[in-house]
Amino acid sequence: MIKRYQRNLIEFAYPENWQLVAPDDDYLPKEISLESPDGCFWVLHAFGKDRDSGELMAEVIKTFEANYEDFEYEPVPTDLEPAPSEAIQADFFCLDFLVTARMMLFEHQSLTYIVIQQAESRQFDKMALVFDAITTSLIGTLPAQDIDP
Repeated sequence: MIKRYQRNLIEFAYPENWQLVAPDDDYLPKEISLESPDGCFWVLHAFGKDRDSGELMAEVIKTFEANYEDFEYEPVPTDLEPAPSEAIQADFFCLDFLVTARMMLFEHQSLTYIVIQQAESRQFDKMALVFDAITTSLIGTLPAQDIDP
């Protein structure tokens, strides 16, 4: 079955057996995360349009580089529509696991999203369809009107 998150013009669908952690307040920026039963993550960071999107992605990369010694990344294409403004894929070690993360930036008239899809490298390809379905449900419902953050 499918569950839906729907609050303050942010809406997406996700598998019912995934754990949702969302903020209690309605203010931007906000972070909403999902975790699968086997430890895969899908994380949404939502920002108002007052933040520079290039700086946001640079901050994400810098945070990963500071936390993971062997962090390496490269730009990657996606099949998502609308396409992200920027998409990178990274590989790094966490504990004894090789982890793959895809980070994507989506810009809209009223919000900027960074979506992070993350799993152990051996699981990432298997989870890609689920990750992309969640992301597609988000970007397919982007708000049509401006909001005040």
